[in-house]
Amino acid sequence: MWSQILRSARPRAARILASVTRLFSSLSMAAALLAVSCTPKMLVGATATTSAALAASAANRASGGCWAMCTNGTTCNPRTGLCDEIPCRGLCGAGEHCEATYAESKCMPGAPGDVAAAALAADKRKLPVAPPQPPNLGGPPIIVPAAEQNPPSK
Repeated sequence: MWSQILRSARPRAARILASVTRLFSSLSMAAALLAVSCTPKMLVGATATTSAALAASAANRASGGCWAMCTNGTTCNPRTGLCDEIPCRGLCGAGEHCEATYAESKCMPGAPGDVAAAALAADKRKLPVAPPQPPNLGGPPIIVPAAEQNPPSK
């Protein structure tokens, strides 16, 4: 039955259905493991709390937020729904900048030393913009090959 539904549904809907099916199987397995080690009252409380947490997380993501609450030093990436780390985890002071390497990131005194930041700080002018040219009302452009413009002499 599931295979017929998966084949007839659109690809995105099929992926979502497969994800929900995997999630439901995982939750069923976890519930079975909990049922062995928990009393019925504990199981009801754990189920209710987990359901509320899943619903709150889904509602938060549906409104454009992250799946979880982002902690200090991270910010929500609305495109992915995950928390991304802020450079130097946001710990640099007003007179400092963050220098990051593969292994670590450190707050260093002074302005940023990279070329892009220096160029941005040095040039506050706006670039000149040429006014738009009036349209050519004489018809389509005519392209003449270079060989026809300067024919070889015989």
